[in-house]
Amino acid sequence: MYTIKDYKFKSFKSVADMHKSNYAMLEEDDTLEIKNMGIKYCPHLSFEDEYYILQQLDHSQIPKAYDFGQEILYKDTKVVLKQHFIVLDHTSNTDLLSYYKWKTGFFPPVDEVIKCFISTCVPLDYLHSKNFIHCDIKPGHLLLDPVTGTVYLIDFELAIKKTGVLKGISMDYASPEQHTLVEQLRGTPENVPLEAISFFLSIDGKADIYSTGAIFYEILTGQKWYEKKCPPSEFNKTIPPALEEILMATLEENPANRISTAKQLKQSLEALI
Repeated sequence: MYTIKDYKFKSFKSVADMHKSNYAMLEEDDTLEIKNMGIKYCPHLSFEDEYYILQQLDHSQIPKAYDFGQEILYKDTKVVLKQHFIVLDHTSNTDLLSYYKWKTGFFPPVDEVIKCFISTCVPLDYLHSKNFIHCDIKPGHLLLDPVTGTVYLIDFELAIKKTGVLKGISMDYASPEQHTLVEQLRGTPENVPLEAISFFLSIDGKADIYSTGAIFYEILTGQKWYEKKCPPSEFNKTIPPALEEILMATLEENPANRISTAKQLKQSLEALI
């Protein structure tokens, strides 16, 4: 049995999608008022920012956070290592891309994918309305409940306020402006505050929209957008022109030409049903 603080778990896994954090589902006992919780922990990564962001959010498609800190990890009674940790709602759902894993000669039902796309827009719209940007939308951070069709948005380690400093990106799914900002930050002299650079190269919710579009492009085509960058109908002839137009509008290189908000994206998709 492993223990951090008063939280107990039997097994854990290293989660590559969570920036080398470990994750485990907590054992339920009488000391836990809330059931079905998980713990994410890492020796070198503080979860303080993620905790305080989640404390400001209240949405059924976004996990709640209950505790965070830095405590010793024990295996039975043996000290392992001091760990940063965060305790939050656990979901056993599957990431979108794995659920719709593309196979030769097979494409997922377009209507079903559109409904998942719409469901994804709901927590994004809420998040952006609270002036936060996720900044790390990728397949492992969008979890699908296949029974209800609900998509959950998880992992807010890199989330920032709209005026905040970019902490990092997901290379395969980040927007062009995120890549540009990272390159600018890499070339910034040490005596220049990061906030000064970010002020001139700020990002907004359109970055999350781009990343979301890249994921759904991959779901519908089996191809990575950053490798192909061509209309999805070239790979999947079942995609209707109206959906292709919307999808390509999420993937505009210039954010000024991109679909502006998750709400607008949701409304455009709903018109297809």
